[in-house]
Amino acid sequence: HYDLVEIVWDDAAGLKDGWTAKHEKADPYIALSVGFIILDTADYIIIAQDTDGEGGHNGRTQIPRGTVRNLKILRKKDGKKESKPTEIPIIPS
Repeated sequence: HYDLVEIVWDDAAGLKDGWTAKHEKADPYIALSVGFIILDTADYIIIAQDTDGEGGHNGRTQIPRGTVRNLKILRKKDGKKESKPTEIPIIPS
């Protein structure tokens, strides 16, 4: 029901407590997330780790669009399939 994607993005990171020198700089915290795109807007992307056959989902992460460095589609969403009866050959005994 959804595209499966890999997203590389800048996550928020905690900084050291206490005094720091002026020249100390915060290192970026690069995250790699894999999931099904549930919602893609101009402001953020929501991915989920689990989905079911009816479009329900679980384990969601909201990623601000401005922090996304790279997005790769690993698998396109499933298309609508016509329901056809499956013929199973009968093997004579």
